[in-house]
Amino acid sequence: MNMKGPVTVSVVVPTYRRQQQLQACLEALALQNMQEPWEVVVVDDGTPEPPVPGVEQLVAAHGWKLVRQANAGPSAARNRGVREARGEFVAFTDDDCLPEPTWLKGLLQAARAHPNALVGGTTVNGLTDDFFASTSQLIVDLVYEHFNAVPNDGYFLASNNILCSRAWFQQVGGFDEGFPRAGAEDRDFCDRWRMRGLPITWQPEARVEHRHAQSFSQFVDLYIRYGRGAYRYQAIRKLRGSGTMQDDLGFHKTLPRRVLRRLRKQGHLNYGIAILAALCVWQVANAYGFFLEAITTSDKR
Repeated sequence: MNMKGPVTVSVVVPTYRRQQQLQACLEALALQNMQEPWEVVVVDDGTPEPPVPGVEQLVAAHGWKLVRQANAGPSAARNRGVREARGEFVAFTDDDCLPEPTWLKGLLQAARAHPNALVGGTTVNGLTDDFFASTSQLIVDLVYEHFNAVPNDGYFLASNNILCSRAWFQQVGGFDEGFPRAGAEDRDFCDRWRMRGLPITWQPEARVEHRHAQSFSQFVDLYIRYGRGAYRYQAIRKLRGSGTMQDDLGFHKTLPRRVLRRLRKQGHLNYGIAILAALCVWQVANAYGFFLEAITTSDKR
């Protein structure tokens, strides 16, 4: 949507080396049923290949913005997008996500119903035949089930499906660019949001489809990275006095019970065993990444 006047919402999409996925994401965004003025800001975080023609055509056709920067990580790319944005509100999704047509409108309505809130929707797996993508989605579902048990008093929202006031985003300090890779920078942002006394609201009906294909090694690498981010998050959180690891142990304590309840509903024992094995791999990879980052950080001191 080509808007030269005031803009209500700016959608920020960071991207790196996923040009085909980015094109699909932009095509999905073009179908949003928004009546108010809005825009998309794509931040290419140092992709070495030239952009595919479809991306530039979509951006130009809708009057959106495509900016490029040297590779600096997803936090820096999102912050750059907000600096380039014109909207009263900023929304975020990722280049491997397909927002449903009602996604942006739903988030905006929730933000207006809950002033000063960070609002987020539901992410669903778009690759149902991919076992490890499905397992990753199950992990996200379990996290949301625990930390957002009271939707209007949430604790965590993933950065691929959120919206907030641009002014409050800037006051909270945006995403911490000290997180060099994707993993826990959204947890840190939510924690700082809560420290300001601002609400976090989960709007389940605002959905995006996540298409992140994963092999076994990619699954392991993903959760090692998340574990490394978790160490940094916990260290920073302890320094600023916003909490400790003890606050998050409730999730892990209740995890076996909640996983077994879900598997009983599925009724497929063989599939359930495979899921349990993958969840064990997740926990081991996450712990390995956590202690790897602890050792690495200690060596740098």
